[in-house]
Amino acid sequence: MCGPREAHIKVVSSRAADDLVAGAISWPGLRAWATASPTTNGDPATGDYKVGAEVKAGAVVKVSIPDSFAALAGLKYGQGWGYSPARSVTFHACADSDTAFIGGFHVAGRRCVPLDIAANGRPPTRVTVSFFAGPC
Repeated sequence: MCGPREAHIKVVSSRAADDLVAGAISWPGLRAWATASPTTNGDPATGDYKVGAEVKAGAVVKVSIPDSFAALAGLKYGQGWGYSPARSVTFHACADSDTAFIGGFHVAGRRCVPLDIAANGRPPTRVTVSFFAGPC
């Protein structure tokens, strides 16, 4: 949420080839994680990896992990919830600026994880992300 309760930064988004972009939300460099070492992006022992989510100005985006992956992966955004892994997070960008949200993912081991992404009330789109597991 664009307010003092959540860790966010107003930004001017720019997109790069390695960014994962799904409509109004993007994760800088996340596509490169498919072949990256997990130790350069977080802590493989805990499965916690940090990457900010950038949301276009005024957008509301819900990101969900399917039930079948709930024991294997979670979204670690939400200062108000202590960044505990969650199956679903809704991002509310600031009305006047693209907004970056601090957080990341919890992923057990190297694997491909599907994300269901719905923006501004539209039906969700499924995007599969490789967390250090090569091509999905």
